[in-house]
Amino acid sequence: MITKVDTLGSLNFGPYVAYFDVHTELLEGLLSRGKKLEPGSANKDLAGVLKDQRNYTMEDKEWFIKQFQPYVDEYVEGQCRFVRQQYSEPNFTKKYHLLGLWINYMKEREYNPEHVHRGAITWVIYLKTPDLQYEQNGYTGASVGPGRVAFHYGEQSNPKWAEHTYSYEPVEGKMWMFPAQLRHEVIPYTTKGERISVSGNFYFIHPSQETSAEVLTSQKELQDEIIGKK
Repeated sequence: MITKVDTLGSLNFGPYVAYFDVHTELLEGLLSRGKKLEPGSANKDLAGVLKDQRNYTMEDKEWFIKQFQPYVDEYVEGQCRFVRQQYSEPNFTKKYHLLGLWINYMKEREYNPEHVHRGAITWVIYLKTPDLQYEQNGYTGASVGPGRVAFHYGEQSNPKWAEHTYSYEPVEGKMWMFPAQLRHEVIPYTTKGERISVSGNFYFIHPSQETSAEVLTSQKELQDEIIGKK
């Protein structure tokens, strides 16, 4: 006799990582505003081994939070679905306080070592991506491969279905949003070409408050916001 087994449910356990299409106005605005910023202005405050990382201005941040709010709304609602809970305030909130906002101009042989961020949520938006297909097709190693980005959660696990790492190929016009403490890294590539991306951090505030951006009065404040600087 074969025993019939009924599955009663399962746990959606672990970090909620969301993938988005980004609307054109936000992409073009970040790119055009980034060109006006001081080259390398964020270098000493960030974990990336890149020659040109730039901090956005307070004016840029105020513009950004209006453009970015729909993605925060959807992320919060998606998180509720992920943990099978109904969105209700003040248990959940869609209001937030923007911390850092910066643009990265990554070139061949540059990279971002494994690190995490402060705040509650971080993201990466890809404004421009080089074609790395030839280099990736020639890669025969066992790691995630050149130019890819990897998320790491928990400790190394076996078998494969319990893997703690997820890697992806950056795609122009797309965004990943994820918990700020989720470990992540960017692998270098050798193909000539530039990858332009925008990242930042925010923390949630009470739903009775208004979404806002923080004025960083010193480079030390920005440095304290980022964990992982080597």
